[in-house]
Amino acid sequence: MKKSIIHSVIMLFMSIIVLAQQKNQIGISQGNDIIIDNKNYSTLIGNIEVSEDYSNINSRKIQIPIFVVKSSNTNSSEPIFWLDGGPGASNILSENKIISASPIKILENHDIVCIGYRGVDGSTILKSKKVSKALKGKNNQLLSEKSLNNLEEKIKEYQLQLQKEGIDINKYTMLDVIEDLEIARKQLGYKKVNILSISYGTRVALLYSYKYPSIINKTVMIGANPPGNFIWNPEKTESILTKYDSIYRNQNLVDYKGSIKDIMKKAFDNMPKRWSIFKLDDDKIKVGTFTALFTKDMAGLVFEAYNRAANNGDYSYLFLMQKLVDNESSGTVFGEMSSKGVSADFEQGVDYRKTLEGSNTILGGNISKLYWGAAGAWQMKRIPEEYRKCRESLSETLIISGDLDVSTPSDNAKEELMPFLKNGHQIILKNMSHSDIFIKTMMTPNFLSDYFNSGIINNEAISTPDSIDFKLSMKFSKSKIFMMGLIM
Repeated sequence: MKKSIIHSVIMLFMSIIVLAQQKNQIGISQGNDIIIDNKNYSTLIGNIEVSEDYSNINSRKIQIPIFVVKSSNTNSSEPIFWLDGGPGASNILSENKIISASPIKILENHDIVCIGYRGVDGSTILKSKKVSKALKGKNNQLLSEKSLNNLEEKIKEYQLQLQKEGIDINKYTMLDVIEDLEIARKQLGYKKVNILSISYGTRVALLYSYKYPSIINKTVMIGANPPGNFIWNPEKTESILTKYDSIYRNQNLVDYKGSIKDIMKKAFDNMPKRWSIFKLDDDKIKVGTFTALFTKDMAGLVFEAYNRAANNGDYSYLFLMQKLVDNESSGTVFGEMSSKGVSADFEQGVDYRKTLEGSNTILGGNISKLYWGAAGAWQMKRIPEEYRKCRESLSETLIISGDLDVSTPSDNAKEELMPFLKNGHQIILKNMSHSDIFIKTMMTPNFLSDYFNSGIINNEAISTPDSIDFKLSMKFSKSKIFMMGLIM
């Protein structure tokens, strides 16, 4: 009996060791097939081990995940490296997201390659529950000095924790991500690559082209973010609200109820302390408004929320937007986001709180003030100046922008980046915001494959709506919103 127990304990111990080894196993192997439109595609999956500090041979090692969907063509051309949005979000696409992007034409001639972003993917994830909680603010005043000071305090505490764990945040910049991409490229056996980048990923793509120009074949940037633009500009947001106002006034699908900006101002001027039993936070509502406008399909809901508040005294829908902000902050990988943003765009000596507070726009500094009003607490080195500004690039680059994009306004790419792209081309899609341009580009047959295969840019292939549908796409009863307030 005793021998049996001892044997069982030994076997259990050995199983634990095997599982631990499998979990941290380094290498790339065959994965499960993925089925897209009834066709099977093979995949590669695994991890590469890289140095946290590429300049130190004795640096601690970190693991970065890799996921590849193989082309159906055994003699395929350059792979397409996927660089997703963020920072603070994974670069490893789920099977569902890949399928929903309808990449059949791309996969006819190119592998699709996802390489994890250090700091959010792999063995080291720079996420703090205390910082995430502080991002919700204090006393229902998200952008108050008390809230921002509390956020700074939690950031400093988290930095001390990371130091004790031996994690060097100075090694989680975009330039380090690019070195990871290069290690993966070489291990996968690719000589040159194409890049398909979205939002934050477009900045990584740009810096990649600066550092390794001979490696890049063609680049697509959807929602381009030139250097200096991790800070959202309140005046640019205001100008896009003015465009929405014009579209709203000239459409005939719903009754025009007055200037959107006037209605929003009235709603804020008359905002009560509570809706039902819940305290209202106008700062969070402004953040929620800004992020909701990442897609034009939310415009009807957003503007109806303000109309109900301003003209009927019903703040239920605005409270719903407030709660969505709380929900989103819980998932923020703040350390990774700050390492990328601060190392690239933070300017010493700038009082971001004062600068963003001084905006006389309807939505003010909102999310920029939240992140950049406490950014000085994330103490780290800046990347070299040559990567913190636009400079000439000969890489073939196609930029897709939207004229209603509040996150990466089309003017930023047109005025700041395009003059430096000697082989660049920009398409500005009408009545499209940030998420819309990605969906529309991916869902347009042959558009991307034509560009990556032969450099053809078919401007007219992407159709856009003549107006915006301001009808409510979804409705919520007050009782349902009340229950959301209790459980979210």
